[in-house]
Amino acid sequence: MTITLDRIDVFPIKSLDGLSLEEAVVLPSGALEFDRRWRLVDMEHRVVNAKRTAAIHPIRARYDLDARTVELSHEINAAVDCFSDRPDRSLSTEVFSLEPGSRGPCGWLSEALGIDVLLEERSDGGFPDDLDSPGPTLISTATLIEVARWFSFSLAEARRRFRTNLEVGGCEAFWEDSLASPASDISTGSLTNGQFSIGSDQESWVHFQATGICRRCIVVSRDSRSGFHSEHFRDVFESRRRSTLQQIPEGASWPHLFRLAVNTRKIDSPYPSHGTTFRLGDQISKKISNELFF
Repeated sequence: MTITLDRIDVFPIKSLDGLSLEEAVVLPSGALEFDRRWRLVDMEHRVVNAKRTAAIHPIRARYDLDARTVELSHEINAAVDCFSDRPDRSLSTEVFSLEPGSRGPCGWLSEALGIDVLLEERSDGGFPDDLDSPGPTLISTATLIEVARWFSFSLAEARRRFRTNLEVGGCEAFWEDSLASPASDISTGSLTNGQFSIGSDQESWVHFQATGICRRCIVVSRDSRSGFHSEHFRDVFESRRRSTLQQIPEGASWPHLFRLAVNTRKIDSPYPSHGTTFRLGDQISKKISNELFF
């Protein structure tokens, strides 16, 4: 079974739209370059994100990372009329420099969100959700297809809701769960240490440790474009997810099963020369009993 890297997404401004790439640079922290590099905060320095306000969902963002610009537009949708913090009208499409201050997008975003916001930047690792595991999140395409089937929405909608960095093909749905289960590999019964590598050959591999299965919040239960909340989304998800988790990772203390995709952190390479970039089509290798297989 050949497992390959089929999609790379980064989310330059945290909580806004992502950007698909053909290759990714891994920073020393383990994060992907440009992923969650910018975030929004209010005047009291509290983070402003989709968990806090559903008014973020109708905002569309398109990036030119070479020019360090973002094009912002706003979609009016009747489904968000129930949110008091939505704007009263659609905002015009504009291009802004990705920087704080008058040249940046803060004024436009403040009007769109109904609260004053500032743009913060951290170039050396961004603003990951999990500070202990700042590496890219990983999921299989088959998993996203299966979850989309549960709720009768598209693969594209599943991608927008779960906002995962790396998507892999050539494997079964929920294959990635085995990375986060150090007790055993679900598909083979062999012992595994949760490590995996991405690259085209031994010298170019970038090495990661799977650290757990991502906890999910209310954001994934909302339509990614309108912000409309599906009331029973979590109940249905956890009911279906229970049957896919044949084994909870050893030592895990889980109050719920509202989890999908794996968190990671970068680990040092065993080879003197190691890669810092991977590309679409690279292979994913998983370490079992101290041997690598493809």
